[in-house]
Amino acid sequence: MNQNIPYLPSFRFGLTAVVVFVMTACIGCERPEDPMLKILEASSSKKRIEDLSRTMDFAFNERQFEQKEVENSVSLGLNRWASYSADRFEEAQWETDATAADLPESFSGLQQLQLVGDNTFLASDALYLQSSVWCAQIADRVVANSLPGQFELYRLMADEFEADEDDEDPVSSLVAKLHPKLEAKQSTRLATALKLFDWTSRNIQLEPTPTYDEDEIDDLRLMEGDSLVQSGIAEPGTRRQPWHVLIFGRGDYIERAKLFMTLCHHADLPTVMLATQQDDTVTPWAVGVAIDGELYLFDTRMGLPIPGPDGSIVATLSDVQNDPSLISGLDLTVKESLAENTKYWVVEKDLKSLAGLVYWPTEGVAKRMATLEQNLVGDLRLLLIHRADKTAEALPKIEGLEYRGWDIAARTQQYRKVLGESLPKAISDDTLSQKLTWYYDEEDYVIRFPHYRTSRARFFKGKFEKSEGLQWTRDAIESFAVLMYSDQTINMLKTDKMLQLQLGIYRDNQNAAQFAGEIANRQKLMRLVRRDMGVFMVQSHYDNGSMSTAANWLPTLLEESDSERWRPGLSYLYGRALESRHEYFKAIEALKAEGPQQHGNLIRARLLQKQIDTRFADVKKRMEEAQ
Repeated sequence: MNQNIPYLPSFRFGLTAVVVFVMTACIGCERPEDPMLKILEASSSKKRIEDLSRTMDFAFNERQFEQKEVENSVSLGLNRWASYSADRFEEAQWETDATAADLPESFSGLQQLQLVGDNTFLASDALYLQSSVWCAQIADRVVANSLPGQFELYRLMADEFEADEDDEDPVSSLVAKLHPKLEAKQSTRLATALKLFDWTSRNIQLEPTPTYDEDEIDDLRLMEGDSLVQSGIAEPGTRRQPWHVLIFGRGDYIERAKLFMTLCHHADLPTVMLATQQDDTVTPWAVGVAIDGELYLFDTRMGLPIPGPDGSIVATLSDVQNDPSLISGLDLTVKESLAENTKYWVVEKDLKSLAGLVYWPTEGVAKRMATLEQNLVGDLRLLLIHRADKTAEALPKIEGLEYRGWDIAARTQQYRKVLGESLPKAISDDTLSQKLTWYYDEEDYVIRFPHYRTSRARFFKGKFEKSEGLQWTRDAIESFAVLMYSDQTINMLKTDKMLQLQLGIYRDNQNAAQFAGEIANRQKLMRLVRRDMGVFMVQSHYDNGSMSTAANWLPTLLEESDSERWRPGLSYLYGRALESRHEYFKAIEALKAEGPQQHGNLIRARLLQKQIDTRFADVKKRMEEAQ
């Protein structure tokens, strides 16, 4: 033992040297990463992506569920994702949109604006996400449309234009022929706007612009408020958000414009609502689509682009300012109409004082949407941000035209908020219930009928054929056909248990009277639903390029007694379908039908008649020359 003592100092020195060497070598080096941490981090990231994907599936899924279920599931899922994605919110590229920040105090009660810079998702965000999906799908497929037959009037105007067999976008070629000064890229962008506008005009039936006198305001008021919308009375353009307009297939001219502008946004086309100004009254007029320093004018009240000079399809703002006869020429003649007011709603003096109203949805300026958009990948990628300030930057600088944010989306939110608060109260308030009769006739049955919304979602997607390998699913046209319930099917609901299950009717904990009441209520819904399905089915045929099939169906639908609500839109679509299959005289007669869009339809009939007269004149001239 003692023999080993002399060696202890040497051993201690050697151990110390090793420690010093190791410590010295580690100076400036990072600690080796624990492999387990990498696994945990990867697992957490995968879970976050999968959780987000499952939540977003509610927005992308064509199958529609109960609306409240979707709202709750999406908001819960997104808030769960947000709870463990704090780093993503910190890294998100976002800044306050001055437009939203400068809104008056009257909008302070809107939750959508209170939480604009917050990480909290709202139940209503589910509907915005769903609307964004639908608009993206519509924009993608409509822009890809290569069917010049849907634009027969313009084909005639272009000397009976015929596309080359190898032309991938004949509609753009058609636009280029009628706008020869445009470069190829510009004519393609104008064709994109024309396609989206035409889709909106065909598929969203125009409703009258709401107006009220003082007595009506008192009778319609749902609660006390400082403005109409705060009182529960819809101002022009405020009854419906774009997703309502899509689902219901109806809207006034401002609601049509909101949808058209949203579709253009998804197609990367900046837009602005041009409005006339008289004293303190600002009245929306036409949507201006920005292309190469010009604003091309689309009138959603006429359902037509404002015709341009020299036979061009669409006039620009500078065109009508330089030549106001392009506007005054839209007055109807006595031969065309005997109505009291046949003047176009904008006159030359209005063109000297215009406002540029830039549309923005309340959700489109929120930090939560910016963060979500930046974290969606692959098939989930979706355009969610829609800011007034960014749009204004992309609009052309025009002398005398000032751009400012348009508060129409916020006012729509105010109206829907009051409506939502009033509906539960109406259950025990007969007076309030009477004021809301329109809601049950126009909206409630759609909200309560998931199959209705599923068929619409398939239409927006453009699902006109069965997906390969999924033969058990229905396409849009089949979905609409199934919901065109016959009287026999409706009567069978009393005894057909399978049909009851399909419609979500269960006998659980109900006595005979309660069950009979639910059956009767659902039968009423079925009658309302079938009225709409025929309209949507012929729209599907037209969208799918089967304009002749649509023309064959439409006379039958127009004769149905329960299609009265849709008669103006059906008559317009009938005229368009007849026009597409070259039955021009019949088309002109169909376009003369009464309705909110009659002024624009008569202008279209005038343009079509001019083409017919020109062709007859040419034929007559050739016959005379031959003699």
